Amino acid sequence: FEEENPDIIVETQSIAFAEIKKQLTIGAAARQLPDVTLCDTVDNASFAAAGGAIDITDEVNAWGEIDNFFDAPRKSAMYNDRYYGLPYYSNCLAIMYNKDIFDEMGIPYPTSDWTWEDFVEVAKQTTTPEHFGLTMSLCRSEEGTFNVLPFIWQAGADWNTLDTPEAAKALTMINDLYQGGYMSKELISMTQADMCAAFFATGKSAMMVAGSWLNTNIQNENPDLNYGVVTFANGDANAASCIGGGNIMMLKDDHKEASWRLMQYLSSPENSLYYNEECGYISPRADVVEMSELWTTDPILSVYAKQLADAMPRGPHPRWPEISNAIQAAFQSVLSGNATVEDALSTAAETIKGIE
Repeated sequence: FEEENPDIIVETQSIAFAEIKKQLTIGAAARQLPDVTLCDTVDNASFAAAGGAIDITDEVNAWGEIDNFFDAPRKSAMYNDRYYGLPYYSNCLAIMYNKDIFDEMGIPYPTSDWTWEDFVEVAKQTTTPEHFGLTMSLCRSEEGTFNVLPFIWQAGADWNTLDTPEAAKALTMINDLYQGGYMSKELISMTQADMCAAFFATGKSAMMVAGSWLNTNIQNENPDLNYGVVTFANGDANAASCIGGGNIMMLKDDHKEASWRLMQYLSSPENSLYYNEECGYISPRADVVEMSELWTTDPILSVYAKQLADAMPRGPHPRWPEISNAIQAAFQSVLSGNATVEDALSTAAETIKGIE
């Protein structure tokens, strides 16, 4: 970038991804912020609402490239129909399955046209004393919301319509599989990395609601595992997945023109291709996905790239952590037997109405 822009010097600082939000909050209080930063997709709206991110809508529209991005990553960078960031890398959820278990039991592999009824039946069929049919993170954290919310979408509800029959159908399905012994009771406190290592990667689960990044974990730690991946089953509404990943946003306009040039450079087709391929992510640009065999022919990541086209952002909402916490409280109270599905969702809906 500096070779192509000799009038600009870029100073970089590396911070663990999990620490970025905290460091930016501290920096805002001390008025010591970087010009450009990476942020979690779900945090972009909160920085915009708080006045921390710079509105770059005019620059984005003049750039003329934003229509090349997948819809969900693009929406994650918006607040009140204005752009406050650019999608940088993407991931999403789909269903991984253990081919050896399916082969041993004589069960056909799931395909992209399967339904919720098929999904539930396969989870039950593949549950034996040796392995569970399904694994998914149900912990009290954003990871739990990330795993549960797609099923709420697939049923035809959303975070702001939890007190509906559609949302109840989704949570009932999850709870029935959990209480029926088709999932491990340990999942109520497990992250995705934990559940993958404990169950799926060791052959103790036939299927797993899995983030695309877990593909790298498995290849590094369990390279002999014989597995595949399929898009979510079609619910009453769709087969939507959650989008994850990171956006780049501008925090100061002291060097706005130079910062924007850097953001454009990082988001160019060439650099989006290079960065996301090297890191094992999926480019948020649909045009770039078509440029790479990794996302068009790889048996694992090509399915995730297809799922990304049907993904949705969480929110976007400036108070998403509070909304997410209400969702977590709902499914955890049901799974632990402390509330009915209807009561838990009604409580969550009331809490969220107070947040909006």
